[in-house]
Amino acid sequence: MSEDRRNMQRCIELAQKARDAGDHPFGAVIVDETGAVVAEERNRENTECDVTWHAEIGALRKLTRSMGTNCLEGMTLYTSGEPCIMCAAAIRKTGVSRVVFGAHSRKPFRPEPHPFTDPQFAENDLPEVQGGYMEDECLRVQGRGAENGGAS
Repeated sequence: MSEDRRNMQRCIELAQKARDAGDHPFGAVIVDETGAVVAEERNRENTECDVTWHAEIGALRKLTRSMGTNCLEGMTLYTSGEPCIMCAAAIRKTGVSRVVFGAHSRKPFRPEPHPFTDPQFAENDLPEVQGGYMEDECLRVQGRGAENGGAS
C-alpha cells in the first residue's frame, strides 16, 4: 500500500470515528519528511462545542504545540475532505508543504484571494495541493457515495 493511500485510509477511519461521535465526518493526518505520522485528529465541532475544531485545525494545533513552533515546512497534511477557507488559511500560515485531500466540497467557498492560490496571502510558499484522492471512499464515509446520489 502506498504512503498516500495508507494515510488517506487513516483519515477515513478518523472521519468514521467523528461521525460515530456525532461530529461531521472528517479526519486529518500530518506526516513529516520521513513519512512518519506526527499528528492526527478528527472533527470535534459538536463534541467540543467549538465551530473551529475541524480535523485539520485540530491536527495542526496538536503538532505545533508539541513541536513548539508554527513552522511545518516539509510536512504533508492529508484530509478526508477539501479544506474550508479557515483550514486552508491555517495550513498556509504554518507552511505545510503538501496537502492531499479526498472529497471535493459540495459547495466550495473560494473567495479571492484564496490561501491556496494567492502568493500574497502569507509569507510561506504555496503548498502543493492534490485533490480528489480516494474521493469515492471519502464520499462514502460522508454519506455522499454513489448509492446516496454522489457528490452533488
